[in-house]
Order: sequence, then structure tokens, then C-alpha cells
Amino acid sequence: MNKEHEHDELKELLDEGFRSIDLKIDESTPSQQWFEQFTADRHEQLKAKFNRDLAVFILLACCILTAFSLTLFQMPILFLLLQCAVFVGASIYTGITYMKRVKRI
Repeated sequence: MNKEHEHDELKELLDEGFRSIDLKIDESTPSQQWFEQFTADRHEQLKAKFNRDLAVFILLACCILTAFSLTLFQMPILFLLLQCAVFVGASIYTGITYMKRVKRI
């Protein structure tokens, strides 16, 4: 009997808490114009971000291709040294990453 009374008190306490939360929550749905404006603004933001990222990508690609072509055609020795350095660096990075993964297991 005592457990049922405690259970009822707990239930009433929870109901009061939820009721106070329900009163504070605004359940109104925004208008269709708000949603349309929100999506239009978001679309513009994403379009601007895409254009900025595309411009940065094209500039970096041009710089990399220019450096690549200059070293390949003007200084073949530097190109070979650069390729060796990249290969060694990638190998070291892969080895370190693999060792960290193995130690984690």
C-alpha cells in the first residue's frame, strides 16, 4: 500500500513538472512565408560558400599545376627530389598512422 502511495506521489510530481514545461513551450507553427524565406536565405548562403570554395580550389589547383610544370620542365632534378620527398613523407605518415592504430587495438 505504501509503495502505491509513493508511486502516485511520484506520478503527480512528474505530471506537474511536465505541465510547467508544456506551458513554457511555444507550439505555434511558423508561417509558410517564414519557411520560404528561411530556405531562400539558406540557399543563398550555401551558394556563396560553394562559389568561395570553388574559387579557392581553382586557385590552389592552378598554383600546384604551375609549380608542377615548372619543376618538371625547367628543373627535372628538383622535380625528382620533390617526388622522392613526397613519397618518403607519405610513407612515414602512413607508418605512424598504422602504428597508432595497432597500439590502440
